[in-house]
Amino acid sequence: MRAATVLRSVICRALAIVLAALAVLSSIAPVQAFAADSSQPVKTVRVGWLVNNEGFQDGTPGERLSGWGYEYLQTLSYYTPGWRYEYISGTFTELMDMLEAGEIDLMPNISYSEERAQKLLFSSNPEGTERYYIYAKPDRDDLAKGDPQALQGLTIGCNSGVMQTFVGQQWLANEGITCTYKEIDTGSALFDALANNEVDAIIMNDTTSSPSASPMFYIGSSDYYFAVPKSRPDLMDDINAAMSAIARVNPRYIDEVKSNYSAQSSGSSSLNGPERSWLKANGNTITLGYITGKLPYCNEDENGEMEGSLASLATTLHDKFGITVKTVPFDSYKMMSKALSKGSIDVALPVYRDYWFAEQSGVVQSVSLGTVSLTAIHTDGNLNKDLQNIACTKSSFVNQNVLESLFPTATVTEYQSDDEAFDALRKGTAHCIVLPAHA
Repeated sequence: MRAATVLRSVICRALAIVLAALAVLSSIAPVQAFAADSSQPVKTVRVGWLVNNEGFQDGTPGERLSGWGYEYLQTLSYYTPGWRYEYISGTFTELMDMLEAGEIDLMPNISYSEERAQKLLFSSNPEGTERYYIYAKPDRDDLAKGDPQALQGLTIGCNSGVMQTFVGQQWLANEGITCTYKEIDTGSALFDALANNEVDAIIMNDTTSSPSASPMFYIGSSDYYFAVPKSRPDLMDDINAAMSAIARVNPRYIDEVKSNYSAQSSGSSSLNGPERSWLKANGNTITLGYITGKLPYCNEDENGEMEGSLASLATTLHDKFGITVKTVPFDSYKMMSKALSKGSIDVALPVYRDYWFAEQSGVVQSVSLGTVSLTAIHTDGNLNKDLQNIACTKSSFVNQNVLESLFPTATVTEYQSDDEAFDALRKGTAHCIVLPAHA
């Protein structure tokens, strides 16, 4: 594996951890906020709350709750008249029994089957699509090669009576795999069993995950729905109307709300074989280059150390993986890019994502750390015209390479300093300067 690819994997994993600490979780927009309407009859809805499902339904009823499944329920309630939730905890099997008996009123993320449809009502449209995987520890290099035969003779954990187990066992049978199954009650308990070496691998969906597991084999998928007892068609009418309203506002809502939690609940806290080998050969050290004067992201402090929000990346690499991070400051993107191409540094940040430039430079890119809004300072009333003649500096966050990628027909002139660039704007030599909105 190329060194750049190894580092990309390590950095992506660390970025996921950093993002989890820094992320401000978004919600569907625009959504109006309403004060309690005393004229609106309150409809108490008893919702099944799966215990130990990190990322999907986190927390204990009566205390602080979170997770993308929780957020979806809250958004749904913004469009359902008078709904107030009462959360009932239990395992999946317990809650499904209660739902069929009418002892709770609603379960999210239920796969459809003809048998279940005899006792339950399902939403008209799917809530989303659930993907199923066989997970293992990331240091299982034998499984990471992608050959299903490596699963022969292993002990595989699974939940009983759920769709992913049916799909997973059928997939394993189709592949001619003979293994031992160990049934475990909850999703989180499955991941715990994997972490504690009680099982070699587990069958699980992508609703919940763990930082100590990696998906090794994709085994199938199915749509999932909101489900209510057949005795509560009133609730299903509310749900169908609410889901249609959400889709009109944002058709990709479910994907976005799930992605808000992906940094917290996916990835791995362990290093795989190629990563460990590369780090061992390089003294367990990564040399990280950064641009000075780019707060709030990064800067060189009075002691010559990197400061700013991205300094947490170096801290995470050290604290989480025991990696020594050597930081090298640069005052221009060209110098930093050249150092990266030559191998003088292993990682560079922050940089604009440009796959063409990366390919020409012989480097690879990590996942995006975030999105930057841009603003234009220009001389005329015609922005499109002014964007054809842009000034920048060698240390601009939105540098010459970025601008030439964003505006391929423009003339982009690089100046030595901000003063020179603004002077060109005043004199009419340049017509526009593009800056991050926070600058």
